[in-house]
Amino acid sequence: MTSQSPPPQQRTEQVVAEIWSEVLELPQVGPQDNFFDLGGHSLLLAMVREGIARRLGRDVPLVELFAHPTVSALARYLDGGGRSSQARPRALDRARLGSRRAALRGGTGD
Repeated sequence: MTSQSPPPQQRTEQVVAEIWSEVLELPQVGPQDNFFDLGGHSLLLAMVREGIARRLGRDVPLVELFAHPTVSALARYLDGGGRSSQARPRALDRARLGSRRAALRGGTGD
């Protein structure tokens, strides 16, 4: 399978696409290509993680590689300093859960 999307434009996208191309043994990977749709799986993600560490000097948690399955999404995550776009919703969910628990106990949740 080869990519039908245009080539990556940004440096981080280019590096991520090169790493995926090497790991997946594909001639080209585009910014909107999904790692798993291209034949990737969890064991190959470990190789991607190692490639990112070697080429970009970043230690990316495996969970973030699952959470950002396209070249562009992973590049945005990396360029954003490694802050997951999922972090804020999780914090909000914890706050809501705390409010619900307090309400069940008869408190205000504050």
